[in-house]
Amino acid sequence: MGKSCPPIDYQLSNKLKIRTDLGFEMKTMSKNVLAVAALSALATNVHADSLRDAIASGNVSGELRNTYAHGSYSAAADEAGALNNSHVLGSALVLGYETGSYHGFKIGTAFQKGHDWGIQDEDSGTTLSGGENDERATIDSAALYLGYLEYSFDRELTDTRLSYGRQRIVSPLIMNSGAFPMQDSFDALVVENGDLQNTSLEFMRIERWVMRYGSSSSGSLTQEDKDYDEPIYSLYAVNNSIEGLNVEAQWLVNDNNDPVGDPPTAVTTTGPYETGFLGLDYRFPNSKWGVGAKVLTANYDNQPDTGYWGVKANTEMAGVGVQVAYTSVKDDASFPGTLGHVPIFRSYDPALTHEIFAGLETTSLTMAHGFGLEGFEAVLGYSAWQQSEAGIENSGKDYDGGYEVSLDLIYDVQSVPGLHARVKSSYMDFDQASVSNDDFAYMRLSLNYAF
Repeated sequence: MGKSCPPIDYQLSNKLKIRTDLGFEMKTMSKNVLAVAALSALATNVHADSLRDAIASGNVSGELRNTYAHGSYSAAADEAGALNNSHVLGSALVLGYETGSYHGFKIGTAFQKGHDWGIQDEDSGTTLSGGENDERATIDSAALYLGYLEYSFDRELTDTRLSYGRQRIVSPLIMNSGAFPMQDSFDALVVENGDLQNTSLEFMRIERWVMRYGSSSSGSLTQEDKDYDEPIYSLYAVNNSIEGLNVEAQWLVNDNNDPVGDPPTAVTTTGPYETGFLGLDYRFPNSKWGVGAKVLTANYDNQPDTGYWGVKANTEMAGVGVQVAYTSVKDDASFPGTLGHVPIFRSYDPALTHEIFAGLETTSLTMAHGFGLEGFEAVLGYSAWQQSEAGIENSGKDYDGGYEVSLDLIYDVQSVPGLHARVKSSYMDFDQASVSNDDFAYMRLSLNYAF
C-alpha cells in the first residue's frame, strides 16, 4: 500500500471483492450442462484448427488454501456462535481450467478437495456440539466447484456476456465466501450488460446453491446443498454517472416455501421473501473525504418485515485511513443476510459480529495503514453495540452494551507472486450479567497460494 493508505471504504469493500476471485477470475457452469455447452461450441460453423487453438490457449490455474482458527470458550454461546471453543486446521486444493475464446464461447471447470488435519479435540467443550470442531474449516471431501459455459457477444452489437452453470457470484445480496478453505458456488444463469453509459446491469437466475461441504455435509440447513423448487431471481445495477458518486441497487425475489438456508441469523425463512439493497458512496472532489449511506429491506410472507440502514464517513489522516459508521436494524426481525456463505456483504462494520440482528445498533471506528510495506495492510476496528429488548427477543441474540475490538492483518507477499497471508483476530465482551464468562477471543490465520 506504500506510504499512504487508500480510503477505508476501499479497504472494506473493494478489497473483499478481490479476495473472493480466487486468483483465476472464472465464471462457471454446472456439471449437468457441461456436455451441452461443449456441443454448442462444436456445432458452430468454424474450422477445427480454431477449436484446437482455443483449447491450447486455455489457462490452467489453481490455489492451495489453508486455514487455522482458534476460539476461546464463552458461556455466551448464542452470541459467540460457531466460532466458540474452536481449534481447527483445514486445507483445500483447487485446480481449474478455462479455454480461450472460441467465437465468443469459453468453457471452464474447477475442482476442489478439502483436508482436515484433525487437530480438534472432539471431546472438549461438552456443552457445545462437536467439541472444538468448526466444521466450516475441517471439510474432507471433493467436489466440482466450478463448471460453466460463457458467451460474450460481439462488442459492436452489444456489451453483453452470458454465463450458465456452476459459478461464483459477487453482489450485495448474493455472494460466495472465501473465508475458509472449501468454497461454495451457485448453479445459475448470469447475464451481464454494459450498454448503458456509466452503468452495469447483472441479471441472476439461481437454481441451486452448492454449499462448501459436499459429502462432509451433516444434512443440516446450513450445510446441505439447496435445490430450489422455484429459481431465485435478482437484478443488480451499478451506476457512476455523477462524478465521485457510486450507486448500487439490487433486488432479490425468493418464492420458495422451504428454507433457503441463510446463516447466520437463523431466520430459516420458512416462506417466500424479497430483499432490497441501495448503497451510495460519494467522494468529494479534490478531497480525501467521502461519505456513504445504505438501506436494506426484507419483506416476508410468513413473518414480520424488517430492514436496516447505515451511514458512514471516511477520510485519510497522515496516511491512515479512518472511517466512522453507524447502522440500525428494525426491532421486528433480523435481516436474512447475503445469500451464500457470506453473512452480509457491504458491511460498514469491520467486526466478526454481524450488523444484521433485530434491534441492533452498531457504532464503529475503523483505521487502516500499510506502514510503508507494499502489499501489506493493517485494519484496526472498534465496534460498540446497543440492542432493544424487542430486538433481543426477536433475534435470539443479546449484544446490548457489548463491544468488539478487531485487528485484521493482510499481506500479499510481493517476493512470491500469488502468496497471500491474513490474520484476523477479535476480542468481544458481550456484557451479559446472567453468565460468568461473557467474553470471547478468536483468531483465524489464512495462508493461500494461487498459481
